[in-house]
Amino acid sequence: MFASKWKPCIICYLAERPMRYNDLHRIIPNISRKILSEHLRELERDNVIIRVQHDHKLQKVEYTLSDRGKSLMPLLEQLQNWGMANLDDVLSIKEMLELTLD
Repeated sequence: MFASKWKPCIICYLAERPMRYNDLHRIIPNISRKILSEHLRELERDNVIIRVQHDHKLQKVEYTLSDRGKSLMPLLEQLQNWGMANLDDVLSIKEMLELTLD
């Protein structure tokens, strides 16, 4: 799950609210479309996120965290706390979200 630097980021954004693919691509800096698509498929396969298709014709799809995904948040917060205590120039999850979700 955490072998990728992007999956925890995706999980944190989806913990805030359901999001569409383009929203995620826009707010996650430097992630390629290919990697984002692969990670979303893997997270869905692992039952961490739920892909909800609202309109088949318009292909309106949103991603949201599953209960399993929500259960990862305390672990991510512990990793954040370790990083804040031991690394320089680390943003908290809240700071990261505030910078990008406005």
